Amino acid sequence: MVDNPIKKKEIKAFLDSDSTALNTFRTLTLFGRNSATYKFALCHSLMQQSAICELKYEDVQEIFLKELVRHYRKNNHQFAKKENAFTHSIDQYLNTEQSEADWQKLNKTAGKYIFNDVFRAFQNVGSGTIDKEYLLFEDVRKDKRIVLTDNLVEILESENLKKLINQENQARWRVIEEAWKAELSPNLLQYNDTDGLFYSVTASERIGLRSAVDTLLPYQNGRCFYCNRKVSKFVMNHSDDFPDVDHFFPFSIMKHLGCDYPSVNGVWNLVIACRECNRGSDGKFDAPPQSEFYTKLLERNILFFEEHKHSLKNSICLSLRVQTKLQIVNKMNTIYKHFKPIKGWQPKYTYASEDV
Repeated sequence: MVDNPIKKKEIKAFLDSDSTALNTFRTLTLFGRNSATYKFALCHSLMQQSAICELKYEDVQEIFLKELVRHYRKNNHQFAKKENAFTHSIDQYLNTEQSEADWQKLNKTAGKYIFNDVFRAFQNVGSGTIDKEYLLFEDVRKDKRIVLTDNLVEILESENLKKLINQENQARWRVIEEAWKAELSPNLLQYNDTDGLFYSVTASERIGLRSAVDTLLPYQNGRCFYCNRKVSKFVMNHSDDFPDVDHFFPFSIMKHLGCDYPSVNGVWNLVIACRECNRGSDGKFDAPPQSEFYTKLLERNILFFEEHKHSLKNSICLSLRVQTKLQIVNKMNTIYKHFKPIKGWQPKYTYASEDV
C-alpha cells in the first residue's frame, strides 16, 4: 500500500479490474489530473525507450520536449492556465530560425520546468497514488533518474504494446488540448459515421478529433463492450475482432422519442463492440442490449464524470443536460424506460478476462 491511496472508488475499481501494466497506463492517462499536457509527453517519451533498468532525466528530456513542441506548434493550448514562463520560451523558439543553437537554448530552459513534478505526478490519480504493485517507476530525484519497475519493463519489451499505448495516448492528448482550446465552453463531442472520428462542436467551429475507437477503447480495457473479446485495430474490418463503434441505444428507436432526448451520436451512447457482436450473423444491429449492459453503460458514463473537466465529462454533462452523478442516473433511467419492455439482445458467448 501507499501512504496516499486512491480515494475515488470508480477509478480504483477501474484500475483493479485488470492488473496488467497496460491498464495502469490507461488509468493514468485517462483519469490523472492535468494542469499541463506533460503527462502525455512523458508517456510518449517512455514509449520510445528500451527495456532497461533505469533512465536518466536527460534520456527522457529531448524526446519529451520535441513531442510537446510538436503539439504546441499545432495547438498552443497545452497548459490549463495558458501562458507561463515556459510557454514564452517555446514561443520565442518558434519565432527563431530554429537552429540547433536555438533548440539547445530551449532544451536547457525546459529542464528547469518539466521535471519539477512530472514524475511524481504521473502516478497520481483519483486524489491519491496507485498502489506499489502497479507502479511503473520510482523517481530518484536527487540523482535525476528513474528506476523502472518490472511493470514498465514488460511494456517496453513489447513493440505492439508500445504502439498501442502511443496511439491511445495521442488520442487522449488531442481530446484534452481541444477541451482547453474551447475553454470548456458549450462543447459537444459528436461521432461521425462517415469518417469514424469524434468532432468537437462549439458555437463557432467543428474540429475533427482522434478516432472514436482510439478514444473510447481504453475505457473498455481493449475489449468488446458486450462479449469481452479482445479487439484490434490492426486486423481487417471483416475479422470478428475488428472494433466497431456501436450506438448502444439504436437510432431507429431513439429518433421516435422526440427532441427532448440527447443526440444518439453523443459520447454517452457510444461503445466499442467487436464486428461479430455489432454486425455478425447473430449481432446486435438495431436491437437494444439486455439490462446488464445498460448497467455497464451507466457505470461507464459515471466514470466519464470522474474526469477533471475535460471533453468527455463535459460532453456527457451537456448531452444529457446534467451536472451531478445522480442526475446522470436519473436521465439515463428516463431514456432506458422506453427500451426496458423490449427483449434485450445478448452475445452468444462471453469471454473471460484472461481469454484472448
